[in-house]
Amino acid sequence: MTRRRCWKYNWVVDDIKGAFDNLQHDLLMKALRKHTDSKWVLLYVERWLKSPSLDANGVLRERNCGTPQGGVVSPLLMNLYMHYAFDKCMRRSIPGCQFARYADDAVVHCRTEQQAKWVKEQIAERFAQCGLELHKDKTKIVYCKDSNRRPTVQFTFLGFTFQPRSSQNGDGELFTSFLPGASRKAQVRMRQQIRSWRLPHQTPGTLQEFSEKYNAVLTGWWNYFGSFYPAAVWGVFRHFDLALAYWARRKYKKLHRHKRWSIRWIGNRAREESRLFVHWQQWYGND
Repeated sequence: MTRRRCWKYNWVVDDIKGAFDNLQHDLLMKALRKHTDSKWVLLYVERWLKSPSLDANGVLRERNCGTPQGGVVSPLLMNLYMHYAFDKCMRRSIPGCQFARYADDAVVHCRTEQQAKWVKEQIAERFAQCGLELHKDKTKIVYCKDSNRRPTVQFTFLGFTFQPRSSQNGDGELFTSFLPGASRKAQVRMRQQIRSWRLPHQTPGTLQEFSEKYNAVLTGWWNYFGSFYPAAVWGVFRHFDLALAYWARRKYKKLHRHKRWSIRWIGNRAREESRLFVHWQQWYGND
């Protein structure tokens, strides 16, 4: 949806942050009472909000506002809070601008730069009424560049970086479009997780065992980040294959100290046993 709107609207107000730490308890409880009159739900949510937090130094700190980021119920409470602080305000006061939001991360699509600046001011005023504020460094106005638009700007939303990318139309002609792809930060996180698996040190393991342990995670990455501009995430899966090649060099004496041979060996396994990993299925499944 955000991708299609970037083609229709030239400007975006990006990275609107309503911090979990600044959520106002009284306003949240007021919003919650609009949806339930269950006494035990109200009781336990209020207890959750007011329970003290333990910092890194082991000190208990009283909490008068906010909800712990990472808490099991915090995303739900933030969504409820932002529904009234942001969503209903946008539909009531700025109905001409479409938007997308997840928890406290949102983008608003505008037709002109002047409209984007006005929208940003309106959101800042609304957030101030709700005890929130825009992120001074991250909240920005972005121009969605394509072949017909000149300035080059990008923004990141829900793990995807929206930026000018080469695309191909139905006639096979190349052109520049404003498309989402896996963000650099998301790619770094995925590579770090692959390294945490320590594949090269699991020399007793087999490719079948690795498939059973890790293919579900790889499939989730592929289905999410590969949905739009999959080439942006291919490097992560090549990184996984290089880790397997390193594992093969440690496991098989004939591949020891032969990096090219080990990479070629993994490529042959991918063609012969493409069912093992999701990217092998996509790349070699029809060979």
